Amino acid sequence: MVFVYISDEIKGVLERIGGMCANAASILNLCMEGFIKNKVNLVDDAKKTSQTIRNEGTELRKLLSGKATDSDVNKELIKSLLSVVNSIEMAITGLDSIIQHVRFKASEGILFSDKAVSEIRHLFKETLDILKTSADTVMTKNTVLRKYVNDKYTNLNEAVEAYAEEHEERLIKGLCQPQASPIYLNIVDAIMTVVWHVKQALNRLFESK
Repeated sequence: MVFVYISDEIKGVLERIGGMCANAASILNLCMEGFIKNKVNLVDDAKKTSQTIRNEGTELRKLLSGKATDSDVNKELIKSLLSVVNSIEMAITGLDSIIQHVRFKASEGILFSDKAVSEIRHLFKETLDILKTSADTVMTKNTVLRKYVNDKYTNLNEAVEAYAEEHEERLIKGLCQPQASPIYLNIVDAIMTVVWHVKQALNRLFESK
């Protein structure tokens, strides 16, 4: 466990942070469906949820900043929680990039090779698992779940490196459409941005006392 004792107010903050992670998972799920089905409306729904999370982040920063002025507050904890909220919002920036590129793919009807689709689906599913686990980790302060997320990040990073090499081979062999290549690469890069910042958010949370 991270905290020996926390107030009901801080528990409420943690619940809201966990909710941000859960909503981030909803965004990614919509992106995955939009990517597979080439449905623009699903991606547009994801964008609305993204703004909801950003609004929540703004409210939490105001709440925490105000709490920091209390004489009896644990200022290091408040600082850590602010860092956690900021890291999650940076993960949302990665999700916004995914939304942008998936929407372009869907609206333009750009096709990916079967291998590229399989790779993106794998990355989406693994990242979805990370986001859902992160929501649980924030709520339970479970060190096993934290390690799970960190290990998942390492595994995804290795997979992405392998995918990059395979993608270059497909381009050389003409198996990948030139217009699909930058979309593929941007989605992969954005996915890793999401996972990295979520990992950082959890690590920062577990540094809190």
